[in-house]
Amino acid sequence: MSNQIKRNKFPFKLLVEGKDDLFVTANIRDAHQLPDNFEIIDCEGVEKMPDQIIARIKRQRPEIEAIGIVLDADQDLGTRWNSIRDILIKEGYTLPVSPEADGTVITGIGRNPAIGIWLMPNNLQSGMLEDFIRLLIRPNDLLSPFVEQALVQLEAQPIESRYSEIHRAKAYIHTWLAWQKDPGTPMGLALTKTYLDHNTELCQQFVNWLNRLFNP
Repeated sequence: MSNQIKRNKFPFKLLVEGKDDLFVTANIRDAHQLPDNFEIIDCEGVEKMPDQIIARIKRQRPEIEAIGIVLDADQDLGTRWNSIRDILIKEGYTLPVSPEADGTVITGIGRNPAIGIWLMPNNLQSGMLEDFIRLLIRPNDLLSPFVEQALVQLEAQPIESRYSEIHRAKAYIHTWLAWQKDPGTPMGLALTKTYLDHNTELCQQFVNWLNRLFNP
């Protein structure tokens, strides 16, 4: 039996927006030696996430015991939270009006599985996966000042085709990765290569959230 077939049978599911989220989460799991007991599912975009969530809630226990949801907060944390909150309320869940700072975990009632929600980067501010990754760069990193300088210089130029402000973290982290010893290393692999620090407080909070959900 392949590992993928084995994971398909896991009663714990983690739904993520895309492949980058999948590989980052898998590498954090491995770096912290978490039990390999949950399947990470690439939903192929935020638009498909609601249907994926509802479909797995409908399967109910014991087939699925807990569902984790990892989403970018994007430009408005409150709007993103309310969109997920509305979906889950319709399925019988009770949620707080705001996400919990350490990641939200909701106990399932009756046959409904438990639900966990993590809004990138840190459940407190707008942003995305790349903002989370940027916070895993070591404070004494020697390349970071040069990346920031390059972006500031670019932003001072009247170039209409450059990135929007909401995507600045993407420009930053991919520039930073392009200047590593192995240029262009993907974000997930950058954790394995220890370019990034998986022991930061934020990363530990994410790991603790995974454990609260999947290893209570």
